[in-house]
Amino acid sequence: MVLSQPEIIARINKDRIRPAHYRSLSFSPKLCLDMIKRDQCSVDLRLGLTFTVFKKKDYVGTFRMKMTKQMFEDADLWDEQEYKEGDVVTLHKGELVLAQTRETVHLPNDLMGLVEGRSSWARMGVGIHVTAPKIDPGWNRPITLELTNHSQVNYELEAGLERPCQLMLLKLSNPLTEAQLYGTSPEHIFAQSDKPIPTKKKQ
Repeated sequence: MVLSQPEIIARINKDRIRPAHYRSLSFSPKLCLDMIKRDQCSVDLRLGLTFTVFKKKDYVGTFRMKMTKQMFEDADLWDEQEYKEGDVVTLHKGELVLAQTRETVHLPNDLMGLVEGRSSWARMGVGIHVTAPKIDPGWNRPITLELTNHSQVNYELEAGLERPCQLMLLKLSNPLTEAQLYGTSPEHIFAQSDKPIPTKKKQ
C-alpha cells in the first residue's frame, strides 16, 4: 500500500517526537508540510551539496562489476566537489553525476521507499536514478541520486535548492524487527556513508 498525502503528513507529525527511533519516519532538515501538500502520494526532496563524477581521463582496459567495492575505494577514479546552497552545478550532456538529497531520510521498520525522478525533469531528458529506486526500512542517510543527462544540451542545477526527485512510501505487509533493518549487516556498505561513494573505513 502506498501512503497518501494525509497519511504521510500524519505519520511525520506523529513521529517527530522520536526522529531517530527505529519505528519512526523522519527527515532532516525537517520537511515543510506545505510542500508535501502539493503531491497526492509522495514527498519532494531537494538536491544536496555534494557531487561526484568519474575523473576526466583516459581509462585503459575494463572494470569487472564484481570489483565494485574496490572501485568505490579507489580515490583515483572519483572527483568529489562540495558546493554552497545556490551554487550552479553543470550537468553536461551524456554525463553521469552522483548527487544526494539535501534531506537525511530515516525510514522505520514498517515502511520502504521508492525514489523517482519528477516528470518535468524526465521530459528534459534527465534521469534521477539508474536502476536503484528502492530505499530499505532502516535507512538513515541522504539518498544518493544517479543523475544522467540523456539530452543534447547541458543543464545548470542550483545546489541545495532544486527538487529533482520524489519519495513514495510503501507500507510493508509485516514490519521488520530492529535486527532486520538496513544497516545491521556488514554487507550494507552504504549504511554508514554520508557520501555518494562509500569511502573505506579507517582502521
